[in-house]
Amino acid sequence: MAVIALLAAILIPSTTAARIAARRAKTKVQFSQWTIAMDLFRQEYGYYPAIDGGSGGKVLPEIFAGALTGQGLSGSIPPTASQLAGNVRRLSFYHLGEGELNDGRTELTDGFGNTDIAVLYDKNGDGVVDSADGVAHGVHGLEGVTAWTPASRDLDLAVGVRAGVIFYSAGHGRASNDLVFSWK
Repeated sequence: MAVIALLAAILIPSTTAARIAARRAKTKVQFSQWTIAMDLFRQEYGYYPAIDGGSGGKVLPEIFAGALTGQGLSGSIPPTASQLAGNVRRLSFYHLGEGELNDGRTELTDGFGNTDIAVLYDKNGDGVVDSADGVAHGVHGLEGVTAWTPASRDLDLAVGVRAGVIFYSAGHGRASNDLVFSWK
């Protein structure tokens, strides 16, 4: 009995850590794909779509879907002109997979199931996402109690990140070092 308890004490934390690492990797891949879709939109139209509604910071699911898929989140209800964010030809730059939407198909989710996802994009075309392009926003994890804002070692907008688009979410959501970044 003691041997079984000892083995359980060893295996349970390692499987949990492996699950978290797999979800981090899934989220990073997902963010990379979203970044590519944003870059394809920019190549087609000459600017990044305001998937944050132009207000800065948080990804708005209906606008994300309209701009990058040319459809609404449900796929059946056509998006409004404002939800297309300039995708007037309704081109598909991305396909939303089932694992990227919540059960009601009303919210985007990362690999952890978080729906609070931040985005910043190069608005002035200088090749750097910096303070001229917006501010860092706190993101909530699944527990939703604390909003985690990237530390300056991870995202220093005074210096900037050499990228056209960056995404981040709370990841596991228990501490600020759980944040998942598209550029790191």
